[in-house]
Order: sequence, then C-alpha cells, then structure tokens
Amino acid sequence: MEEKILTDEFVNRELQWWNVPGVTLGICQGGKTIQTDGFGYRDIGKKLPMTGDTLGGIASCSKSFCSAVIASLVDEGVLDYDRPVHEYLPELEFYDPTATRECTLRDMLCHRTGIAGHDAMWPDAAITRKEYLRRIRFLEPNKPFRYEAQYSNTIYNLIGIIAEEVTGIRFEDLVQQRILAPLGMKRTVLSASAMRKTDDWAKGYLERTPIPPEKKSEQVWLSGLEEMPAWEMNVGVPAAGVTSCPSDMVKWLMCHLQNGQYQGKQLFSRHVMDEMHAPAVVMSAFPWTFPEVPGISEYGMAWKTTVYRGMILKYHCGEIEGYSSIECFLPAQDFGIFVLCNHHAPITPFLLELVYTAIDKTLGLSSIDWAARLHPYLNDNTGSFTAAAVRKPAFPTPFRSVTAQKSASENIAPTPTAPMASA
Repeated sequence: MEEKILTDEFVNRELQWWNVPGVTLGICQGGKTIQTDGFGYRDIGKKLPMTGDTLGGIASCSKSFCSAVIASLVDEGVLDYDRPVHEYLPELEFYDPTATRECTLRDMLCHRTGIAGHDAMWPDAAITRKEYLRRIRFLEPNKPFRYEAQYSNTIYNLIGIIAEEVTGIRFEDLVQQRILAPLGMKRTVLSASAMRKTDDWAKGYLERTPIPPEKKSEQVWLSGLEEMPAWEMNVGVPAAGVTSCPSDMVKWLMCHLQNGQYQGKQLFSRHVMDEMHAPAVVMSAFPWTFPEVPGISEYGMAWKTTVYRGMILKYHCGEIEGYSSIECFLPAQDFGIFVLCNHHAPITPFLLELVYTAIDKTLGLSSIDWAARLHPYLNDNTGSFTAAAVRKPAFPTPFRSVTAQKSASENIAPTPTAPMASA
C-alpha cells in the first residue's frame, strides 16, 4: 500500500503537540486528488472522527469564492473591474467623497479603499444587506483612498452585496449556480445551520489558556478546550461564510490550477483567472522567514502570492470562531492543498507545517523538519492578514543546516509531469 503524503503518525503527533482536536485535508496534483483524509476528532465529547468529508467553516478562504463570482460577472460584461462602483450603484456612498467617486471593484478586491477594521458593524443577525449598503457611508477610513492595502472583511461583504444588486440574485445563489454546481461541490454550504443538518461536520473549539512551549511535555491532549459554536454569517457570507470540506475544496483548487477549467468545461476565462491571481499590493506574509520562505507576499483578488523554495505559491488563510483553514496551490507544479482544523486561531503555524511538509513530500524535495522550525511560533499569528508585521529572525544554524548545504537549484522543484510518489 502506498504511503500517504501526510501520514497518520506525523499528523496525529502534531495534533497533540498543538492541542488541536482534529484536522481534515485534501491534496491534489496533475488534475487528480492524491489524498483526502481526516485526523483526530470532529466532536471531542462523542469521539467522532474527522474525515475527508468533514465540513467546517473555511472563514476568509471564502473571499476567493466572492472574487470568483465577480470574475464570472466580468466575463459576462455585467461588471468591469475598473469602472467606479458608484456607476453601478448610485446609492453607494463612502465617507471619503473621493472614494465614492472613484472606487472600483479592483480597489475593493485588493483592499485599497482606505477602510480597514470596522468589523463590529456587521456581525448583526438583524441587519439587512440593503441596510449594510446604507451604513458604509458612515465608516471613517483608516488611511487615504488607495494609500495602503488594509485587509477588510467589511469591504468584501460589500462586494457580495454589489453582485446581488446588479444581478437581482442572492449572493449565496450566485455561488451555488456559478461555482458549487458546475464543480460538483455537493457538500459545500453557505450557512452554519445548513452545516449542522449534515451527517459529518466538525464542532469548533477554543483553547482558553494556551500551553506555553516549555510545558508541552506535561500537556494532556485536548485539555483546556471549550466548544465554540459556529457563527451564522448572514451579511458576512461573502467575506467568511463558506463551509466546506477537502473532498470539495480540491475541486476548487483544480479549477484554479487549470486556469478556470474543470473536467473540460471553461468556467472562467483565462483573462479573469490571471486578474484574480496577479499580485497587486504589498501585504505581509507570515511572522517567520527562512532561506526557503523569504517572507515576500503580495495580495491580489483574494489570493496572496509568496515564494516557497523558489516556487510561486498562491494562498489564502481563514480564521473564524472555532475554525482555521488555508487553501493554496503551486501553479507551475500543478499542486494544491487545503487544510482545515477545528481549533480557533492562532494556529496558522500548524497549518503551514502541514502545507510545507506536503509540498516537500509530493515533489520529492529534500526533507526539512518543519515541525521543529514552526513549534517556536506557538500562539503567534501575526502577519496572517495585517498590512505590516513585526518579523522574527530566522532560526539559527541548527534549524537552517538541513538545507544550508543544498544549492539554490536543488531547492527549486522541477515541474513534474505526473503525481510523484510520497517520500
């Protein structure tokens, strides 16, 4: 039997070290799924296992779906990335009159409206999307219009409302019609209530008192965790409301890897796929830098671009009550991976530990002990979304020596013509 890319022994060991109840993941390469799997528990009390079909909130990875809905409308000529949105919706006003007059969908998708934060204005079950649209005019900007990229859930929610207004179709239905149905993503839903009605979904958990690294040897797995009920997004669906699983998400990644095509059908034009993936504004990556991970990062339309071992890596992270996730792909290597765990942030280092290890094993690269490198970043989640982050230096020689003697060319993976066996 062929060994898994990410083995039970490795993943279960890391679940216990990070005190994560469960994780579900999917890996694809060359147009094929090469692993979908679950580890640990989706329900601690009932000891129900995670599987490759286990649903959970993908949080801000939902923004890539919002971006794709807009891309499909651009393909049809309904919308234009560079036309002021005020021309589509005359009732839309920003606090800054310059933004009202000039703001485009490109500005909004790339987080350069001048508005960041203001997240307290939208987690309200009573607010309608029409009312949300009206309230935007009262939000004072953090920076001048187009001055600096500032990550904004608030603006992505507005993007979804714009799609609704110009089509007359609910945003959730646009996602279903234009993405989920064509890709056969039959398990993916857009509400917490719909998730709970399925037979395989993960409860989310919060760790009230994270265990410091020096106490890890004394830790009892699953200690200190409390259930954190899934949040019903309502107006927040465009920014963070998709609930999915690896068996579905690998289809989504394959569509991006195949330039908008899936199973012979072109869902999105090559033009809009290039627009979505193109780096546009500087935005921080992660709080670590290594020779293989230089910390270069730019944001496009719901996809960040960075570098891993000399290869271009596209990704987005997600964090919402009870769940953390990451979706990413290497375009030149035709490789994609999605990871979701039912542990509240900060847990990004754990997710990237799995991603980096999966890339190395799938592409047959020299082994790096990413667990040892990323364990020191326990409880450090800076840099996931912020425009600027304080970076810690790379670890000293003992950690770097694994690949220090490798030449740059040895650390850059060739583009394989077919899925490679795991190491």
